[in-house]
Amino acid sequence: MNDIPRFIPNTSKALEAMLWIAQRKPGIDVYHLVKAIFFADKHHVTTYGRPLFGDSYIAAPYGPLAQIAYNLLKHDPMEMLALENNGSVPVHIDDNAGYRVVAERGPNTRKLSESDIEALEHGVSHVEKKSFDELLAETHADPAYRQAVGRFMDYRDFIPDSDALKPEKAEAIAETAEYSVF
Repeated sequence: MNDIPRFIPNTSKALEAMLWIAQRKPGIDVYHLVKAIFFADKHHVTTYGRPLFGDSYIAAPYGPLAQIAYNLLKHDPMEMLALENNGSVPVHIDDNAGYRVVAERGPNTRKLSESDIEALEHGVSHVEKKSFDELLAETHADPAYRQAVGRFMDYRDFIPDSDALKPEKAEAIAETAEYSVF
């Protein structure tokens, strides 16, 4: 698995997923939000064979980090351009309140499929009662994190080795990544 399949991300769908999480779990901090996205993506890839919105994950010091989602939270100019948004991003980090994510509107659920929402619910449920240290240990032990080549993680490594269909799912990801539409 030397060549990591890369998806063309859907930045507007990433925003709606973040807004969904922030609405579902008011007061969620940045760390728990990005880990909820990771576990949601892992669930969706394993169950349905595709990521939620095609983010690129790096094996960062504090665990897997979805680049598009994190950059949206930081209001990165490239993500702003990708949104083709004339206004501000309707989500921000409240630095004075423990780096909590604040949504300024609810999600546009028309941009999220039923399986997307199922996976997002899985991600939030997985992280909501865990501490920073517990999530750090869990994500550092994750095979996709441990096997990251360079710094980028491979969606094929999100699928557990125990999954009998892993070879077929991994091949489908490799074949469809650059053509997928989210």
